[in-house]
Amino acid sequence: MSLLKQIQILVTLLLLITLIIVLRINFNTAREFTANQSYLNAKNLANVLALSLSSRPSDDIFMRTSINAMFDGGYYESITFLHPDGNVIYKKSEKLAVYGVPAFFSDYIDLVIPVAEARVMEGWSIFGTLQIKGHPGQSYKKLWEILKQLCLQFALLGSIVILINYIGLRHLLRALEKIKHQAQEISNNEFIINPDIPKTPELKKVVLAMNVMVQKVETIFDRHLENLASYQELRYKDRITGLHNRSFFVKQLAQFIKNRGEKARGQVILLGLTGMEGIELSGNRSLTHKIFKHLAQTLKKETESIGDALVARLPRREFAAILPGSSSEKGLEVAKAAISNFLPGLSHEKALPDSIAVYGGLVSYNHEDDLSTVLSKADYALSKARTGLHGTVRIFKEEQSQAVIGKSAWKTLIEDTFFENRFFLTVQSVMSGAKEFHREVFVNMVDRKGVQHQAGLFMPMVLTLGLASRLDRYILEQSARYLSDNPEHAMTVNITTEFCRDRLAGPWLRKFLMEHKSLQDLLIFEIHETTLIQHPEICIDFVGLITGMGFKFGLDQYTMHDASLSLLKKIKPYYIKIERDYLEVFDDPEKVDMVLNALFTISDSLGIKLIATKIENKAQQQVLADRNINYFQGHGIAGIVPLRDKNE
Repeated sequence: MSLLKQIQILVTLLLLITLIIVLRINFNTAREFTANQSYLNAKNLANVLALSLSSRPSDDIFMRTSINAMFDGGYYESITFLHPDGNVIYKKSEKLAVYGVPAFFSDYIDLVIPVAEARVMEGWSIFGTLQIKGHPGQSYKKLWEILKQLCLQFALLGSIVILINYIGLRHLLRALEKIKHQAQEISNNEFIINPDIPKTPELKKVVLAMNVMVQKVETIFDRHLENLASYQELRYKDRITGLHNRSFFVKQLAQFIKNRGEKARGQVILLGLTGMEGIELSGNRSLTHKIFKHLAQTLKKETESIGDALVARLPRREFAAILPGSSSEKGLEVAKAAISNFLPGLSHEKALPDSIAVYGGLVSYNHEDDLSTVLSKADYALSKARTGLHGTVRIFKEEQSQAVIGKSAWKTLIEDTFFENRFFLTVQSVMSGAKEFHREVFVNMVDRKGVQHQAGLFMPMVLTLGLASRLDRYILEQSARYLSDNPEHAMTVNITTEFCRDRLAGPWLRKFLMEHKSLQDLLIFEIHETTLIQHPEICIDFVGLITGMGFKFGLDQYTMHDASLSLLKKIKPYYIKIERDYLEVFDDPEKVDMVLNALFTISDSLGIKLIATKIENKAQQQVLADRNINYFQGHGIAGIVPLRDKNE
């Protein structure tokens, strides 16, 4: 029961008790007044009648006639004429009956009307005593009317007081309601300052204390966010050019190769800078930095038009770029443009030696390649280019192991797979100790020859042909069907960027969620961090639809990017998946511990679960478990297995 209701009930009870006491006092006063009035009337009439009888005291007929006339003309219970010795000479009375008053009132209200007496004189002697007792009926009627008026007035007065009290309490306790709302928002990591400071001293102190606490908590929270934001720069940024370093380059290339979407194919460019020895020996570090920065800016500018392109600086005066989803022709165009625009941009530097030259190596990658092989091929192509003139770009070439098919053939193949239902799902468990947290769903296909293919082979073309949203619907429907029959497992489905951007997918998803409300705790949606960074407004709407219907969502491939950190507090995912590399200690353990502790603090405060991915063995799991991470995914935890019904 709320504080307002408790105070209101207490005030109402006190008011009711007070009104009952006042009502009783007023009623008793009215009862005594009525009884006295009845007595005084009877006393006056008794004196008048006694005076009349004193004129002819011995006339018995006159006495009876006078008493009868007085009794019939008035409203009396009895008129008695007594001899001086106490004997009754004559008595006129009627049976007591009260009309016009409820029976319970006359039964429970005791009205005592005193008997009025007057002496009848015969000369100087007392001839007799006249006793008159008024009838209580009139008094009861007056008391009943008085009681009704008192009750009506008190009810009206009580209602007014209760209403005024309620309004006053609502106004007084409004500050407490705001404090309550402020506390609830703090628990949800929403930091609200209450600008309305109440005048009541006690409430004023509480509101001011809450505002100070909110400011302190927000400061701590923001400080942790800043620490996380510095993590990327601390570990993966080159301090001179601001580009990513080799560690991040290798990591992202590995992620692209293993990607099950359009990024699983693309180009890798290596640019090698030569002729810098003289500048470095002269100690002209500012010129050296200008050259590195200019080449970085040039390469970055040439890759701006390519989505998810990554530019990095490598050791040995080398720069690299990953162009996901691009052809070798596009990669060659970018490399040559960057080299041709490099030296003209430094023409104003007089100390620039003529010996500076830039060479390029280009290699293609796809989902079947090994990371080290791709890097070796790129190094080989760059080495071959260095044997030529300035601006030479070499493309690593080898025999293709598979025949290339065109878009039309791909479209026919994928459409047939949909029609013949030759897609099938596999899952990989996320574990917490010995318990399964959920299963991540992957899609695969079987061609007409019965050969199974992972998503890395066909997803790039699915995306190119605009069929990703359709495939996502298929995966969701199959997952929901499985969960309906197997409610002991929770499953997470990774939603593509194309599905989030598809206008027709929104109404379909709303209907799907309505039809499968029973799966709120079993079906989890997952989006990539890159999707959130590139399309924040769309993702916020998508997340709002999912969470508004009671479902959960998570973030995959989380890298603690500045843009996603700023949105983390707003979208509050159920979990975030971070690759093991991001959670390991490297050159500066103290700084890493500080950053990761900030991550753990923020995730705990927001109620976000951390899932470490790409765990290859128990030793890696144990290292992260020692850092208080409890959820793991990877081949060292559980392999990818076909999704099978429990009855199969």
